[in-house]
Amino acid sequence: MNWIRLPTIRPMAALLLSVNVHKSSVGFNEVHCPPRNQISTGHSIVQSNLPLATMFTLLLCIVVPHIASAQSNRNNYPLSEKSGAPWQIRWDRSDDFSGDEVDWKKWNQSPENFGAWVWDNQRNIRQSDGTVQITMRHLSMPIAVGNRRPTPYTSGMLKSYATGTYGYYETRMKGAALFPGVCPSFWLYSKIDDSIAEEGKARYSEIDIVELTQRGNLRKNNERIADCNLHTILSNGTAGIQGRLWRRPNDERYRAEQANEVLLSFDPRDDFHTYGCEVTPETITWFIDGNQVGQKSNQHWHREMNVAISLGLRPPYSTYTEKGFIPSETETSGPFPTTMEVDYVRVWERKRSQ
Repeated sequence: MNWIRLPTIRPMAALLLSVNVHKSSVGFNEVHCPPRNQISTGHSIVQSNLPLATMFTLLLCIVVPHIASAQSNRNNYPLSEKSGAPWQIRWDRSDDFSGDEVDWKKWNQSPENFGAWVWDNQRNIRQSDGTVQITMRHLSMPIAVGNRRPTPYTSGMLKSYATGTYGYYETRMKGAALFPGVCPSFWLYSKIDDSIAEEGKARYSEIDIVELTQRGNLRKNNERIADCNLHTILSNGTAGIQGRLWRRPNDERYRAEQANEVLLSFDPRDDFHTYGCEVTPETITWFIDGNQVGQKSNQHWHREMNVAISLGLRPPYSTYTEKGFIPSETETSGPFPTTMEVDYVRVWERKRSQ
């Protein structure tokens, strides 16, 4: 009988590793689980009658996939892909979050602030057990950053340094418990180029792959509404900030071209689900758990964009204005902190034919 001391692993993985395997009289393996007291947490002590080499093989096959619970050979291509088309993963914008530290060479530790809250990644982003956790907090005293108005809220955002345009973007995540008030988001956005003066040309591209639980009231099923939208800034023919022409999905003039509202069959706060989007020069197509939920013509979304995962503030704790969200005067009575969780981010591009 061999014993091996392993680093801390999830209890199910320890249980699987500690089985005794015997050959039956008909040649099949019979699996017998040991008593519960033969498995300990902290440093898991695993007992087995298997050779040590076989035990290490089981460790690689069972523990590693279990830590990154959604990762397998199936993730070599998007969840919605049925045709077996050739995809190539882009690791400069993909992450399994399998270590104990966030890869800050891949993700910007100090992204720019633009909302009713302040990004504080050092305090609000943690990585452990194969996921990354992003938390929104309410501080006892408001803080001010730059020229923005003071706010008592801080949160976290993973924003990739690398950029891209066309491809397939996918994450598996679980929403934050608080509703209403926060919005877990997976999205793409570009820089704003105010030097562009040609009328009708895009200065800014934003693709919201998914925004969850951002409705500001408690009407039935509002927690199940997901928004998969498009934003852009076009040039009105004048260079500089005065030449910006915002086109937003909540503007009735642009809803048909830019808005997708999806009523989910589940509460996104309860469990992990997969959210994806394929961007091509012609179309933008959204997927949830591998099923298509929307498609729009790609008229203006051709700029290089960063990948972002964030937890934003929503009503009743913030108010939307023409200049974006600002903190509201709503008193908080204990709903913070609240945390979303992300299993992985994947970005693929189609392989070019040789």
